[in-house]
Amino acid sequence: MLIKQWFTDRKILWLKSFSRFPLAIISLVAALTLTFLIIHSEGDLNFTDQLISLGLSVLLLVSIQLISEIFKVTQARTFIFKLSSLILPVSYYFYLRQAPMDFNQSGQVRTVVIYFIVTLLLIVLPTLNHRLTFSDSLIIYIKAFFSSVLVLLILFIGVNAVLSAYTTLIFNLNYRWFAYSAAVIFQFITPVYFLSQLPVFDEEKHTKDIDKAKEMMSLLEILVAYVITPLLLIFSLILIVYILMNISSDFWQDNLLEPMLISYTVIGIITLFLSEKITKRISRLFIRFYPYLLLVIAIFQTVSSGMKTAEIGLTHGRYFVLLFGLFSIVSTLIYTFFTSKKFFIPYFLIGLGIVSILPIIDAVSIGVTNQTAKINKLAKPHIDDSGQVTTLVDKLTADEKVSFSYSMNYLSQQEKLGCLDWLPDDFSYPSDFESTFGFSSDYYYFDSNENLDVTRPAYAYIERDMIDPLVLSTEGIDEVGDVSTYQLNNDTITLNRNAFAIRILEESENLCFQLLGNDTVLLQQDLSELVDEVPAANEMPLTRPLEDMQWTEETDDYRLIVIVNRIEIEEQTVIDGEFLLLVDYK
Repeated sequence: MLIKQWFTDRKILWLKSFSRFPLAIISLVAALTLTFLIIHSEGDLNFTDQLISLGLSVLLLVSIQLISEIFKVTQARTFIFKLSSLILPVSYYFYLRQAPMDFNQSGQVRTVVIYFIVTLLLIVLPTLNHRLTFSDSLIIYIKAFFSSVLVLLILFIGVNAVLSAYTTLIFNLNYRWFAYSAAVIFQFITPVYFLSQLPVFDEEKHTKDIDKAKEMMSLLEILVAYVITPLLLIFSLILIVYILMNISSDFWQDNLLEPMLISYTVIGIITLFLSEKITKRISRLFIRFYPYLLLVIAIFQTVSSGMKTAEIGLTHGRYFVLLFGLFSIVSTLIYTFFTSKKFFIPYFLIGLGIVSILPIIDAVSIGVTNQTAKINKLAKPHIDDSGQVTTLVDKLTADEKVSFSYSMNYLSQQEKLGCLDWLPDDFSYPSDFESTFGFSSDYYYFDSNENLDVTRPAYAYIERDMIDPLVLSTEGIDEVGDVSTYQLNNDTITLNRNAFAIRILEESENLCFQLLGNDTVLLQQDLSELVDEVPAANEMPLTRPLEDMQWTEETDDYRLIVIVNRIEIEEQTVIDGEFLLLVDYK
């Protein structure tokens, strides 16, 4: 009976969702239809822009419905508002046609920020009902989200199990059936179920539904109080200790905290609001001390990022770091010293988000403008009478070369090299960079300057192109060895000819293959250049043709050929590799 009642309740909620959010559900159906077309065409069709716009329309339509419930707007006016709101996603669709997501970072950044703003607005809207705080609204949405995820997982696993059993035991189904079912579950059933979990925000008629929806789940309470809160406190203390240990040296230059600041701030603020609904002692302590920890970390990191910006210029990534640094400082001050105004915190974040996507002052535009100005400042003093820049290799300092090459790389990523009117019309980045300016386009990457903004990757991988078969002539070759190693440690490989062997030497950044005769080094093939080059390439995985992966060393009496099939490098040290060794005794 309980199961039957549960299904009956879910059916009622679903039917209410269809009548409550009709246009939003129509948008979901439209998005599902486009996904079906993509699956049917096996990816030949591309509806990314349409899907993004439809997703935005769903969020806007749901938001307008919630506003109409809170302020008791008539159905006729609500319908007009909903239709009018569709102008925004339609307009955004035409914007994406001009700034495609696949190639334009401006479109990518704006899309992520707009979705963030509208999602945050959706969470904030219930607080317009003065009975609900931001903490209440968070709980309502978190409960709806996790219950939807649970339904999604059960349905996805169950449907896939049924289809797998059918295709194994009865009839072989096309793989599209699995894709279609996943699309229905992810794009329709799950979001509709999520909408069904949102109460009607009308305090006069649905007080009990709202009170039930905002109750803190015991599982959520345990997670927040005994898992997330202790981890955040420990993590915060580690950051504070790191700042204190390096405050007089590396902290102002390495910017290791920059990638963490945004996620650390968002998670911390959300946990603060959720902790307000928990009476546990650890939650009380968290509310009391965490804002001060966050304030200290945010101030120091924001100052550090500001100093870094003054050195190498502003990019859209650092723009958001500085923006969230400002948000962290202001929000913690409000939360700590102006408690009655803490409802303003999410609205402040929405405002900052809107600023970051406005034309001219948006993150990408500011980054492009700043980097263009830095390049022009360095290059224009060296432009000749014909309007072309002369070679800069002897005219810029090492620091200026770092700044110039880094800024050129950034503009190339944004497809904004056209902003530099003194560049040759046929200039191609990066192939023409060195011939034009006299130094490598990766100078900012190779240079060992401590102020370098981009660090060398700790791990890198390179392999020979395996698509074409490896066909080698054995003419004049006496020995062939296929060597697979792991954590090389001065290994010696005994060859078939007596008294001959190959020794593999690996120490720090050096990698050598030595041909030995009676323990005497007859010749040596040094691959240290490859070890140094792979991490610098910053491409993983990196595939190269045979001619770039083959080294030959010979004397009058011996010849050693080393072919690298693959090599893994960590911290400039070879940790694994596969090599083909060919020996000619002549």
